[in-house]
Amino acid sequence: TLRQGVTTKPDFDNTELGLLFPQNDPSEIAYIIGQFSHARKNGSDIHPHVHWIQTSATTPTWKMDYRWYKNGETIPAWTTLETNGGVFPYTAGDLPQISSFPTIDGSLIDSVSSILDIKLYRDDNDLSGDALLKEFDIHYQIDQERGSTTEFAK
Repeated sequence: TLRQGVTTKPDFDNTELGLLFPQNDPSEIAYIIGQFSHARKNGSDIHPHVHWIQTSATTPTWKMDYRWYKNGETIPAWTTLETNGGVFPYTAGDLPQISSFPTIDGSLIDSVSSILDIKLYRDDNDLSGDALLKEFDIHYQIDQERGSTTEFAK
């Protein structure tokens, strides 16, 4: 779930339905707090990415600060990742684009229950003006059909 924090920034575009991330302003942050599905394969990597609308040949650099931790253990320091371009070649018009962050090593998250805190923002002059974010998601491997059998697993 995306949250806008106390400043209600970034702005929400009610017409195009997305968050508007301005050029070179790391203070406009979407906050994401996720409890991983108990079906995630223990120790497996995760692949975060953003879906956004590309309107020119230039792409923004999306950044995410994250910390990933297991219940019952010490919360780690923040780590910063950034995207590099888009998955699809731009031709013209408004293109639904995907930009991937580097894979996050999950070998230390060998528990059915873990939490991922994310701060998502732009801190670049690559693209002038706003970039419209549609969605953030994470691909991950599963190995359980319906999750854990323990309600509060560690």
